[in-house]
Amino acid sequence: MPGLTVVEISQPQPALNIDFLELLADSVICTDEDGRVLVFNRAAEEAFGYTALEVIGQPVELLLPQADRSKHVGQVREFASGGGTGKRLMGRRREVRSRRKNGEEFPAEAMVSRQRIDGRTILTVVHRDISERKELEHLRQAAAHELDHRLKNVLSVVNALVSLTAASASNVDEFKQSLTGRLDALANTQTALLGENQSASFRDLFLAELGQYQASDGANVTVEGPLISIGPRAAQMLSLAVHELATNSAKYGALSDNGQVAVTYGFGHGAAKDILAVRWQETGGPPVRQPLRQGFGTRLITEVMPRALHASAAIDYRPEGLLCDIAIPRSTIDSDR
Repeated sequence: MPGLTVVEISQPQPALNIDFLELLADSVICTDEDGRVLVFNRAAEEAFGYTALEVIGQPVELLLPQADRSKHVGQVREFASGGGTGKRLMGRRREVRSRRKNGEEFPAEAMVSRQRIDGRTILTVVHRDISERKELEHLRQAAAHELDHRLKNVLSVVNALVSLTAASASNVDEFKQSLTGRLDALANTQTALLGENQSASFRDLFLAELGQYQASDGANVTVEGPLISIGPRAAQMLSLAVHELATNSAKYGALSDNGQVAVTYGFGHGAAKDILAVRWQETGGPPVRQPLRQGFGTRLITEVMPRALHASAAIDYRPEGLLCDIAIPRSTIDSDR
């Protein structure tokens, strides 16, 4: 009929028959005042590895490490015997140690409430496994410790660079140019150490400095040796040494006049199997002369680096081309300190 509004009345939906304890992500464990388990939800089964049938009726201490059980019995009884009939809490998200069926212990947060129901004291534990969170905290702490250590190492190296560069520079411009190049070499090494393994490829370390001087056919620079990874401290010192050798060669040596630089490295045999021998050899460049004074590079390679890496190093200014031999213990190469 005109003007008549028809309203459709929906049928009431049937009530859901759901045990809401089974929907919770946290473990819920109810006990009587003596600590015997009355309720053990699905999340608790997954966290502890027990079925509800295995746990119900058992002392709740079954879910604790052996060393904590006697103390826990006393705490629960004291809490259960407290006065009042309302809801009371025993700690708010207190951290505890728990134990799975397979014997594995794990960290957790637990909150216990006390209620009087039908004349009985019921204790309800809401329990949360925080293993992953604790592991992340541990990783963050380890990363912070490592960052602190790395930063102190880098700052000590920078301090030495500034002091030695200042001592060998004849003017401010030379100081600025030399220091900038050395800091760039150090920065490149730090970038290489940011990977998951926190180590650098020995070969790549040399090529990072020599690549800028390499001819299009690559014949003037060769680096030959096995695949070796080195730790942060060795990488820092070696990158500075390679930078000094490459810079000197580009200014005065083989790389300044169509010569060649050949780098070979590897571990020896017998008594030398734990020693990494490195040889830098220049050929085909202008005649080499012994420098009149000991510069930064020479001091770094023959004095500073050997002390830092428990190594030995020698530079031979041969007329036909500079030769540098370095011997580093395997333990130093592998160390991250």
